Amino acid sequence: MRIIACDDEKLALKVMERAIKEACPDGELRCYSDPEAAIDEIKRDGFIPDVAFLDIEMPVMNGVTTAPELKAINPKLNVVFATGYTEYYQEAIELHASGYILKPVSGEHVKKAMENLIYPLKKGNGLVAQTFGNFEVFFDGEPIHFARAKSKELLAYLIDRRGASATRQEIIAAIFDEDENKGNQDKYFSQIVFSLMKTLKELKAEDVVIKHRNAYAIATDKIKCDLYDYLAGEPSAINAFRGEYMTNYSEWSNNAFDAFYK
Repeated sequence: MRIIACDDEKLALKVMERAIKEACPDGELRCYSDPEAAIDEIKRDGFIPDVAFLDIEMPVMNGVTTAPELKAINPKLNVVFATGYTEYYQEAIELHASGYILKPVSGEHVKKAMENLIYPLKKGNGLVAQTFGNFEVFFDGEPIHFARAKSKELLAYLIDRRGASATRQEIIAAIFDEDENKGNQDKYFSQIVFSLMKTLKELKAEDVVIKHRNAYAIATDKIKCDLYDYLAGEPSAINAFRGEYMTNYSEWSNNAFDAFYK
């Protein structure tokens, strides 16, 4: 869940930030004192919010004029107005706002607003990887479609490394056939990375892949995985294992599995 908060008064913004974090500890929150800067950053970074808490009384661009701009980016955005005045209530209704909170904003105010959103947030298991048997990835219970098969294999390889980083050269050596795009493998690798990140970004799950300079790793705390549960000794994962591991990538996964299944 992605949330933004916008208030031109620094103290009020701090209060709002604290209240949102109290009510939504698992949400990704970005705070802004300038709505125009918020819109620019959202368009630039692709941080598409699910919920926006907006102060109504702001100079230049107030909450009422900011809301339509944000809804143009995400038509199903839940807008919650925060203000010290009641006279804007009718405008909030006309803009199909999800809520109207009187300042000072509290965690209880935010919690109640989140319980009555016009566009309820989809609840599910988030990103889930199945490594026992064939490798598959699901988001909120639905299988993920990868535009490139190699992008899916790249994700599998990173999951297999369990948080350890791998360089571009290590990944190419592991998952590319010897003659696959020979002479142009760097360009091909960049294409599959781009495709993978595009798929994850559409699911708002791009932070599962960590990139540092020329190396990549999986953020193990951002994905549920039967392999990780198995290694943690969870009975359900241990009982689910039937001796097969990432069978669709057996050329490299067999050796990888042997490293821990002993």
